[in-house]
Amino acid sequence: MNLDFGMFMVYSWQQLQWQKVQQQKQAGKLPHALLLVGPQGLGKLDFARQLANSLLCQKPGENADACGLCSACKLLEVGTHPDLFVLSAEERGKAIKVDSIRQLSTDLTLTSQYSGYKVALVVDAHDMNINASNSLLKTLEEPASDAVLILVSSNPQKLPITVRSRCQLISFSVPEKPVALSWLLEQGIEQADELLNLAHGAPLLALDLNNEDILEHHKQLISALLGVAKNQPVVEQAAQLHKLPLGYMLNWSYDWVQDLIKLHQCGERASLIHENKRSELLQLIPRSSLQGLYDYLDQLTQTKRLQSFPLNTQLLWEDLLLSWNKQIKRV
Repeated sequence: MNLDFGMFMVYSWQQLQWQKVQQQKQAGKLPHALLLVGPQGLGKLDFARQLANSLLCQKPGENADACGLCSACKLLEVGTHPDLFVLSAEERGKAIKVDSIRQLSTDLTLTSQYSGYKVALVVDAHDMNINASNSLLKTLEEPASDAVLILVSSNPQKLPITVRSRCQLISFSVPEKPVALSWLLEQGIEQADELLNLAHGAPLLALDLNNEDILEHHKQLISALLGVAKNQPVVEQAAQLHKLPLGYMLNWSYDWVQDLIKLHQCGERASLIHENKRSELLQLIPRSSLQGLYDYLDQLTQTKRLQSFPLNTQLLWEDLLLSWNKQIKRV
């Protein structure tokens, strides 16, 4: 996997984690394995890259940031530093295989060519299959001298407990909303509040969603859900949705139903993802039942699990919208 290891700053919501790791490094107590966890869109991989830069830089600055000028930093910038190893699945959705882990373990036993740290970065570590995890376990139990292994995962529950227990956990959580909004505004994002809601508070995910096509897709989904609730033809609405990115659409459908559940359970003061559609959601409350909405969430969850398989998305959306239609009673 080709990653950019150019110089950049740690995000404002990552400062506490950064300071902790650097204090451990200065005290000579840096763990041989770190597991960076948290929701997507918080910059865990960026943190890992900056940490790798910091560990390999020959003249780090006052905040332990890489200098960007030494020979090591120059090699990092072009992706040719001999003491940095990056591992990920060959393709998105595929597994990290045991042979890749074995090669990584061998690489980490070699003498550092710069007489410093050897750093290995495993991207989406939860993609390791069971054999790969078992192979990595041997490396974790008998770490090589001056080797630091950085695992990054948004689904750490998929990792065996034996792997997790041998790493120091570094958790990242969604920043306070004013912090996230301030950062997005600094990036020139005009619809920061709406995007941050859709991203569940994750600033970098909100930044990725700042795309006219993606926002139009979201608008089409909500239009279809409201249209079906008004008894518009399901087949016609499905014909519009099946052309759009399935992952986004299923996640947003899930958020829409969760908003309804929040309103059922918490009343009008509930905090919503679709805050700008609060009035439309409130109109659906007397037409829906809590149990029916939970049943529909289960259907969406099952559908999300099928995304990696070849699907007829036209039929998929017809089925989902028919179920949605049944959940919304006529008044």
